[in-house]
Amino acid sequence: MKSLRARLLLLLSAAVTVAALVQAVAVFRNAMSEADAVFDYHLQQLALSLASGDMGLPGFGPDVSAGNNIDYVVQVWAPDGQRIYVSRPRSDLPSQAVLGYTNVQVGGEQWRVYSMQAGGRTIQVGQSTATRQALALGFALRAIWPMAVIAPLLLLAVAWAVRRSLRPLSDLSQELENRAATSFEPLDPHPVVSEMQPVVRAMNGLFARTRAAFDTQRMFVADAAHELRSPLAALKVQVQMLERAHDDAQRGVALARLESGIDRASHLVEQLLQLARNESGGEEAPAAVSLLDTARLALSDTAELALTRGVDAGLEDAEDCSVLAPPGGLRILVRNLVDNALRYTPQGGRVDVRVRCDMRQAAGGVAQRVAVLEVDDSGPGIPPEDRERVFDRFYRREDAPAGGSGLGLAIVRSVAQRCGATIELDTAPLGGLRARVVFPPLPAPPAA
Repeated sequence: MKSLRARLLLLLSAAVTVAALVQAVAVFRNAMSEADAVFDYHLQQLALSLASGDMGLPGFGPDVSAGNNIDYVVQVWAPDGQRIYVSRPRSDLPSQAVLGYTNVQVGGEQWRVYSMQAGGRTIQVGQSTATRQALALGFALRAIWPMAVIAPLLLLAVAWAVRRSLRPLSDLSQELENRAATSFEPLDPHPVVSEMQPVVRAMNGLFARTRAAFDTQRMFVADAAHELRSPLAALKVQVQMLERAHDDAQRGVALARLESGIDRASHLVEQLLQLARNESGGEEAPAAVSLLDTARLALSDTAELALTRGVDAGLEDAEDCSVLAPPGGLRILVRNLVDNALRYTPQGGRVDVRVRCDMRQAAGGVAQRVAVLEVDDSGPGIPPEDRERVFDRFYRREDAPAGGSGLGLAIVRSVAQRCGATIELDTAPLGGLRARVVFPPLPAPPAA
């Protein structure tokens, strides 16, 4: 049952019904027990009133008329055991019984009898058990009939209470349905009941995150459109120059410039796609990946660029460490760091990649083994005041070489955030920039 209202109505109605039945049974049993006690008391009082009256027979005073009641039978026994008086002559009356209360079976009918002695005689007052039960049943039913009226009223009250209690939820759902798709204003948690305030606060947090993602996506689209405008305009100019070339020499220069422009535009589009995939979360699940193998693959991917620029790129330290990261995203992170170092390193420079495992103090003073990736270059480096800005999208310093997109380090930070890693920029021993990425430790394997 998926409806909260139906579930509450069912459970509360069942509780009210069970409570009403239990109370009705308890009242019925108590009424029957009390009626039985009252009838026994009447038997005793009737016997006492007869004993205090005139004992002359065959009648002994006006009190004996009480015994003429259709519900009671009075008998008097002489000391020798002979019955000397009966209020209602019939053949199936109880015989002389022991003193006090007894149950006597006579002719298939059960009697409740009270016997006492007075003046040497035995006075016995009896009442049919069937009569007693019929009277007690009438008392019990009159005692429980209000429950038959109260139970439906309670069920109606439960339905009204459930509907009124769920009204804030209906109002909240109505407000959400009437909201525009681009409205991320927080909900006011005060009008709702206290049990719903955590839900409202969680929804406000979701609205805030959605607004941030929406704004980020809108900025991304705007920046991408702005950055693509220039390469496309340049390509159009280069195509026009190619069309206006008069000889093979001019045509070759225009064609080379056109190919270079296409490469830059392709690189920009590729970087944009990588950044969009990383920021959207991607579909690649994190796994234990060898950071050393990933660094080797990144160097292999950028070997042609290093050869073209005449840069000595390689592994300086190689310690095998595993990290928890999306394999494809980790490869993009390392490749972009190496690619960025190669592009900023002058001809004949050097790029060193290090992979090692360090011991770091964690919370609580516990030492943990973490993986560290460092990429050093011998380029111009980045001044400390610009080291935070270079992670912004499309940010390019004035002395940046041509062909870049301003997205390399933005992609690196995006992947690092997905991995839970931290990235730092510092001055390298080679004189250029050092990019250091510290990955969190792998979770401990479950105990056997």
